[in-house]
Amino acid sequence: MKNKWVMFFILLVSAITVSLSQLKLSPVLGDVAAMLNVDITKAAMLMSLFTVAGIVLSIPGAAVMARTGTKNMLLILMACLVVGNVLGAMSNSFAVVMLSRIIEGISYALIITVGIDMINKWFTGATVGTATGIFNTFAAAANFIGMNASVALYQGTGNLKVLWWSIAILSAVCFVLVFLFIQVPKTESAGGGGDNGTLGEAVKNPALLVTCLSMLCLAFVLFAFITCNASLFQAYGIDQQASAFYASLNGLIGIPTCIISGIVIGKSGKPFTVAIIGAALCAVICFCMPYLGGSSAAYILYALATGIVPGGMIMTSMFIFTPQLAKRPALIGLSMGLLNTLYYIGVFFSTPVVTALAGDNSSPANWTAPSLLMAAACVVVLVCSVLGQNLARKQEAEKTA
Repeated sequence: MKNKWVMFFILLVSAITVSLSQLKLSPVLGDVAAMLNVDITKAAMLMSLFTVAGIVLSIPGAAVMARTGTKNMLLILMACLVVGNVLGAMSNSFAVVMLSRIIEGISYALIITVGIDMINKWFTGATVGTATGIFNTFAAAANFIGMNASVALYQGTGNLKVLWWSIAILSAVCFVLVFLFIQVPKTESAGGGGDNGTLGEAVKNPALLVTCLSMLCLAFVLFAFITCNASLFQAYGIDQQASAFYASLNGLIGIPTCIISGIVIGKSGKPFTVAIIGAALCAVICFCMPYLGGSSAAYILYALATGIVPGGMIMTSMFIFTPQLAKRPALIGLSMGLLNTLYYIGVFFSTPVVTALAGDNSSPANWTAPSLLMAAACVVVLVCSVLGQNLARKQEAEKTA
C-alpha cells in the first residue's frame, strides 16, 4: 500500500464525479425542462431520483460489495455513471432521461459506502480521520465546481448535451484509473477467504442503530440548511442574488472544515466528543433562524455556521466512528450501507417538510416552526451521540474482556 494516497486521490476524484453527475442539471433545470418539453416541477424529478436510489439501493449494494469487493464495486459505479450519462446525452425523451438518471443514481447511492470502506482498508490510526475528512469534501467541492461549470459549459457551447457528455468522459477516465491503479488488501475483500458477514449480523449492534437514528436527524437538518437557507434570507427582505450568495457560503466553508475536522478527530481520537459538541452548537444555530436581525454580518456568520457544524463537524465524526462500531472489518460496508439508507431518508423528507412549515415565507417569523423542529432533531443527534459513545465503550470493553 505504498501508493495509498495516490489511490485515495483517484477515489476522491471518482466521488466528485459522481456528485457532479447528480448536480449537473440543477443550475440549468429550466432549460432542461424546455428541452424535454415538461414543466419545471416534472423536471425536478430528475434531481429527486438520486435520493430515492440511495434509499432503495444502499443496503443491497453494500451486501453485493461484501461479496464482489470494493474495487469491483467502484468499477461498477463508474460504469453506471458512463452508461447513464451516455444514455441521457443521446435522447430528448423525458422517460429515457429519467431512466438514465436512475442508472446514474446507482453510483450516488453507494459511493460513500465504497469510499469509507476503502479508506478503512488503506489507512490506520490518525490518518483514517485525515483521509475521511478530505473524502467528506467531495460533495462540497462538486457543488462549488458544478454550479459554475454547468452554466459555463452550456453558455459556451449552446448545447445542453455537453453536460452529459462531459461527465461521461470524466467517468470513463475514472473507470480506467480505478482499474489500473486501485488495489484493496485481499484479506479484506471478496474472495479473500474470509466470511463477508450478513446484514442480520450488522444490525445486531445497538451502537450502530443509535448512530443511524442520529444520521437520519442530521441529514434532515443538514439538507434543510443547504436547500432552504436562500429562502430564509429572502424572508428577511434580501434580494434573490444576495440570498444565493449568502447561501453559497455554506458549501464553500464545508471544504476546509471537513479536512480540519478529520485531522483533529484523527489526532485526538475523540469523534464522539466532536459530534456531541457539534450537535449542541447546531441546536443553537437552528433556534436562531427567526432571530438573525438585519445585519449582513449575521447572515454571513449564520451561513458559515451551517456549513461548519453539521457537515464539517458532525458528519465527518459519524463517517469516522461508524466503521469503528462495526464488530469486525467484514461488516464495515454493511454498517455504512445501513447508515446511508437513513441518511437518504432524512434528505428525502428534509426540504418538503421544512418549506411546508415555513409557509408563504413572508417574514422571518414564519421560520419559527421549522427552526424548532430542526433544533429538536439536533437534540436527538446530541442524545444519540452520548448514548452511542456509551454503547461503543461497552462494546469495546466486551471485546477486551
